Amino acid sequence: MAGFRRANRDTVNAFRINSEYLFKYYFEGDDVFARLRNHYNHTQYRFEVPVEEFEEINSFLEDHGYSLTPVSAVEEFVVVVRKYTEHPGNIFKQSVIQQSIPKYNCFLMTDQVAVDEAVSKTASAKPLTETGIDNPF
Repeated sequence: MAGFRRANRDTVNAFRINSEYLFKYYFEGDDVFARLRNHYNHTQYRFEVPVEEFEEINSFLEDHGYSLTPVSAVEEFVVVVRKYTEHPGNIFKQSVIQQSIPKYNCFLMTDQVAVDEAVSKTASAKPLTETGIDNPF
Protein backbone atom coordinates (compact mmCIF):
# COMPACT_ATOMS: atom_id res chain seq x y z
CA MET A 1 0.00 0.00 0.00
CA ALA A 2 2.97 2.28 -0.37
CA GLY A 3 2.19 5.57 -1.98
CA PHE A 4 -1.31 5.91 -0.54
CA ARG A 5 -1.67 8.77 1.88
CA ARG A 6 -4.41 10.27 3.95
CA ALA A 7 -6.37 12.84 1.97
CA ASN A 8 -5.35 16.30 3.14
CA ARG A 9 -5.11 19.89 1.90
CA ASP A 10 -2.63 18.72 -0.74
CA THR A 11 -4.10 15.42 -1.89
CA VAL A 12 -7.64 14.08 -2.30
CA ASN A 13 -8.14 10.48 -3.39
CA ALA A 14 -10.42 10.13 -6.43
CA PHE A 15 -11.83 6.71 -7.26
CA ARG A 16 -12.88 5.82 -10.78
CA ILE A 17 -16.18 3.98 -10.60
CA ASN A 18 -17.58 3.25 -14.05
CA SER A 19 -17.57 6.54 -16.00
CA GLU A 20 -17.00 8.89 -13.05
CA TYR A 21 -14.41 9.80 -10.48
CA LEU A 22 -15.89 9.87 -6.99
CA PHE A 23 -14.37 11.72 -4.06
CA LYS A 24 -15.42 13.15 -0.75
CA TYR A 25 -13.74 16.21 0.73
CA TYR A 26 -14.59 19.52 2.35
CA PHE A 27 -13.01 22.20 0.17
CA GLU A 28 -12.47 25.53 1.87
CA GLY A 29 -13.58 28.63 0.03
CA ASP A 30 -16.82 29.45 -1.72
CA ASP A 31 -15.08 29.84 -5.09
CA VAL A 32 -13.88 26.23 -5.06
CA PHE A 33 -17.25 24.78 -4.12
CA ALA A 34 -19.01 27.08 -6.59
CA ARG A 35 -16.90 25.60 -9.42
CA LEU A 36 -17.59 22.04 -8.24
CA ARG A 37 -21.26 22.52 -7.33
CA ASN A 38 -22.61 20.86 -10.50
CA HIS A 39 -20.64 17.73 -9.61
CA TYR A 40 -21.80 17.50 -6.01
CA ASN A 41 -24.30 14.79 -5.12
CA HIS A 42 -26.17 16.25 -2.13
CA THR A 43 -27.82 12.98 -1.14
CA GLN A 44 -24.55 11.01 -1.13
CA TYR A 45 -22.34 13.90 0.13
CA ARG A 46 -19.72 13.32 -2.56
CA PHE A 47 -18.42 14.74 -5.79
CA GLU A 48 -19.02 12.84 -9.04
CA VAL A 49 -16.86 14.04 -11.92
CA PRO A 50 -17.25 12.48 -15.37
CA VAL A 51 -14.00 10.96 -16.65
CA GLU A 52 -13.87 13.43 -19.54
CA GLU A 53 -13.92 16.40 -17.12
CA PHE A 54 -11.44 15.02 -14.60
CA GLU A 55 -8.30 16.74 -15.93
CA GLU A 56 -10.03 20.13 -16.11
CA ILE A 57 -11.38 19.84 -12.56
CA ASN A 58 -8.03 18.61 -11.25
CA SER A 59 -6.26 21.54 -12.92
CA PHE A 60 -8.70 23.97 -11.29
CA LEU A 61 -8.17 22.36 -7.88
CA GLU A 62 -4.38 22.45 -8.27
CA ASP A 63 -4.66 26.21 -8.83
CA HIS A 64 -6.39 26.35 -5.43
CA GLY A 65 -3.92 24.19 -3.50
CA TYR A 66 -5.54 20.78 -3.94
CA SER A 67 -4.74 17.79 -6.09
CA LEU A 68 -6.97 14.89 -7.03
CA THR A 69 -5.05 11.64 -6.97
CA PRO A 70 -6.65 8.94 -9.12
CA VAL A 71 -6.57 5.65 -7.21
CA SER A 72 -6.15 2.63 -9.42
CA ALA A 73 -6.17 0.03 -6.63
CA VAL A 74 -9.70 0.75 -5.40
CA GLU A 75 -9.86 -2.58 -3.55
CA GLU A 76 -7.16 -1.32 -1.14
CA PHE A 77 -9.72 1.16 0.26
CA VAL A 78 -12.73 -1.16 0.61
CA VAL A 79 -13.94 -2.33 4.02
CA VAL A 80 -16.32 -5.27 4.25
CA VAL A 81 -18.82 -5.49 7.12
CA ARG A 82 -21.14 -8.42 7.72
CA LYS A 83 -24.76 -7.35 7.22
CA TYR A 84 -26.95 -6.77 10.24
CA THR A 85 -24.02 -6.19 12.58
CA GLU A 86 -23.44 -3.02 14.54
CA HIS A 87 -20.92 -0.56 13.21
CA PRO A 88 -20.13 3.07 14.02
CA GLY A 89 -21.86 5.82 12.06
CA ASN A 90 -18.52 7.30 11.02
CA ILE A 91 -18.03 4.40 8.61
CA PHE A 92 -20.80 6.01 6.54
CA LYS A 93 -19.33 9.50 6.89
CA GLN A 94 -15.88 8.37 5.77
CA SER A 95 -17.07 6.21 2.89
CA VAL A 96 -17.36 7.47 -0.66
CA ILE A 97 -19.81 4.82 -1.81
CA GLN A 98 -21.49 1.77 -0.30
CA GLN A 99 -22.50 -1.44 -2.06
CA SER A 100 -24.53 -4.32 -0.65
CA ILE A 101 -23.70 -7.85 -1.70
CA PRO A 102 -25.02 -11.13 -0.25
CA LYS A 103 -24.16 -11.26 3.48
CA TYR A 104 -22.01 -8.09 3.39
CA ASN A 105 -21.97 -4.33 3.03
CA CYS A 106 -18.90 -2.96 1.29
CA PHE A 107 -17.68 0.58 1.92
CA LEU A 108 -15.17 2.40 -0.27
CA MET A 109 -13.37 4.61 2.22
CA THR A 110 -11.85 8.04 1.55
CA ASP A 111 -8.28 7.07 2.46
CA GLN A 112 -6.14 4.47 4.22
CA VAL A 113 -6.57 6.07 7.64
CA ALA A 114 -10.36 5.73 7.27
CA VAL A 115 -9.87 2.05 6.39
CA ASP A 116 -7.72 1.50 9.47
CA GLU A 117 -10.20 3.32 11.74
CA ALA A 118 -13.18 1.35 10.40
CA VAL A 119 -11.40 -1.95 10.92
CA SER A 120 -10.18 -1.08 14.41
CA LYS A 121 -13.57 0.25 15.60
CA THR A 122 -15.85 -2.36 14.02
CA ALA A 123 -15.60 -5.96 15.20
CA SER A 124 -16.95 -7.45 11.96
CA ALA A 125 -15.08 -5.12 9.56
CA LYS A 126 -12.23 -6.39 7.43
CA PRO A 127 -10.28 -4.95 4.54
CA LEU A 128 -11.58 -6.41 1.28
CA THR A 129 -8.04 -7.56 0.46
CA GLU A 130 -8.15 -9.93 3.47
CA THR A 131 -11.31 -11.67 2.31
CA GLY A 132 -12.10 -13.89 -0.66
CA ILE A 133 -14.75 -11.43 -1.82
CA ASP A 134 -14.50 -9.90 -5.29
CA ASN A 135 -14.33 -6.11 -5.54
CA PRO A 136 -17.97 -4.95 -5.87
CA PHE A 137 -16.93 -1.61 -7.33
